[in-house]
Amino acid sequence: MYKLAIFDFDGTLVDSAPGIVDVMREIVAEYNVSQEVFGIWQQLIGVPLMKQMEIIFPNRDETYHQKVANRYRAIYDSRVIEICPPFPGLNAMLHQLQAAEVHITIASSKRRNLIEPVLEHHRISSYFRMLIGSQDVSNHKPHPESVHLITSKLEIPYQHVVVIGDSSYDLEMARNAGVDGIGVTTGIHTREMLAASEPLHIVNKLDDVAPLILNGRKLA
Repeated sequence: MYKLAIFDFDGTLVDSAPGIVDVMREIVAEYNVSQEVFGIWQQLIGVPLMKQMEIIFPNRDETYHQKVANRYRAIYDSRVIEICPPFPGLNAMLHQLQAAEVHITIASSKRRNLIEPVLEHHRISSYFRMLIGSQDVSNHKPHPESVHLITSKLEIPYQHVVVIGDSSYDLEMARNAGVDGIGVTTGIHTREMLAASEPLHIVNKLDDVAPLILNGRKLA
């Protein structure tokens, strides 16, 4: 059994991808962004917002990036609760892991002040030992800093740690940190994209995650 489970947030614990894409779509219409750029942008869910701006607007300056990012945040922040419904089986999984004394944590590229209200709203905040948001690290996914920070704080060796996420950024973070990864096909990235990061497992729904964590490194 793993002693520490590090979950991504968007697309892993909550089904936020459709709502995030809806906000992106509003920005695309407002700023006359091409459909080609929109297609690229959708694949960047899980990357810090300002980094997204740099990627999709490489020829625009920082002032423009900040302007678009601020507009995105204004729309998103006002809808964060409705955009982030929990996936089916979330509460049952968290309860099962907690009962088995697995340390449950979150490592997200989202701002912590947006995650906390969602956890409180769904009454699940007490399950999580730590929450690492974008403002808590200098190096974001796929850099392993978030994993290093959590494992150091909780004093848990890497061989007892697993990262669970819906994007290649999560799974690359796990690989870069030298810990196991479990991919879930509940977000934007396809099974093929997740497989490229060589996670130990890939599953289709959250219900399948707890048995893998409780089974440890044994292949299910």
